[in-house]
Amino acid sequence: MNKEIHPGIKISLLLFLGLFVFLPPMSWAGETPTMVIEEAKFAIDQARKAGAEQQAYDYLSAARSWLSRAEKEYGEARSFFSRMSSDKTQKAKDEEIIYSATMAKLKAMVAENKAKKESVLKELKDTRKDLTDYQSAVAVLQKNLEESRQAKEIQAKAEAERKELGEAKRKAAEMEIQKKQELEEAQKKAEAMQALKQKELQEARLKEAERAAAREKELAEAKWKAEQLAAQRAKEEAAMKAGEEKLAALKKKAEALEREKAMLSAAGKIPTATVKTGEKEMVITLLVINLLTPASELKASGKEILDQVGNFLKAYPNHKVIVRGHTDSVGKEAVNQTLSEKRAQKVREYLVAYQNIQPTRITTEGLGPSQPVATNATETGKAMNRRVEIAVITSE
Repeated sequence: MNKEIHPGIKISLLLFLGLFVFLPPMSWAGETPTMVIEEAKFAIDQARKAGAEQQAYDYLSAARSWLSRAEKEYGEARSFFSRMSSDKTQKAKDEEIIYSATMAKLKAMVAENKAKKESVLKELKDTRKDLTDYQSAVAVLQKNLEESRQAKEIQAKAEAERKELGEAKRKAAEMEIQKKQELEEAQKKAEAMQALKQKELQEARLKEAERAAAREKELAEAKWKAEQLAAQRAKEEAAMKAGEEKLAALKKKAEALEREKAMLSAAGKIPTATVKTGEKEMVITLLVINLLTPASELKASGKEILDQVGNFLKAYPNHKVIVRGHTDSVGKEAVNQTLSEKRAQKVREYLVAYQNIQPTRITTEGLGPSQPVATNATETGKAMNRRVEIAVITSE
């Protein structure tokens, strides 16, 4: 018996081969790995429903293997370390996933078509067997036609049954055409749905990008406002601190002025002394004539004056003291220098020994005739230049 493939099966196989040949695995531009994996799952489910587990198990198993590989690659591509890779590497991984999922989809479609083919062949085989049996019965009836009048009735009945069989074949062909049309319509709907999904996905991405931009703008504005507020607060705090420092400085200066005023008043009570204030020191000037003998020894009146000086210094114990000795310009400069040092030293020794002034607090200087306060051309001027200055340091 000549076993030809049913025309409907030929059409299905040609459509599938055309899809496989002319649409390479990466031809669906714009599809994502997730979409292709879902399509492969749907194709495998359709093949299973068509009976591929019994009729095309090898293809169905291959489809599941390709799908498993695609899902594994998808999981690895979405892992933490893969997300740290470059866009180029990520794109290559996505292409590998799409390829594996597409192969799974194609294998599933082959399995589905093979299952359908086996089902149709079985039906065709059953039909041919029925036809063969029928033809055998007709032959027997024709052989016995001459022997019995009933043979004509049987033959007529056989003709009627043949017509019914032809009608059945016609209806089967119509059903095959209808199924083909339904398949094409389903494919068109699937493509339209896919395009709609792609459009919705693009719109969703655009909206998400707009929301992200808006959030970034709000964040930048909030950061700018926070920086402005922080700068304003810092400025206010700096101004407040400067005011406080200025107030403290003024207060300290006022206290220093008050203290200097009190010191000036107290120093003014020292007998025969003249007091002058400078920027950093208060100078108590004592003429040598009131303090020392020509041999640079302390007079009794000088000791009384220095007792008053000692009381003054003990009243202000936190101030350093410099005792400076001066001479007139009469005589050699070296002699005058030595004399000025001796005068300053005598005053210091008395204040330390008899007024208990700390030795580390008092230092001496001999300035000779280098800093006259009056002319050396007159006796009065010379007497004024022969002096001892007790400088009390008021500020560093």
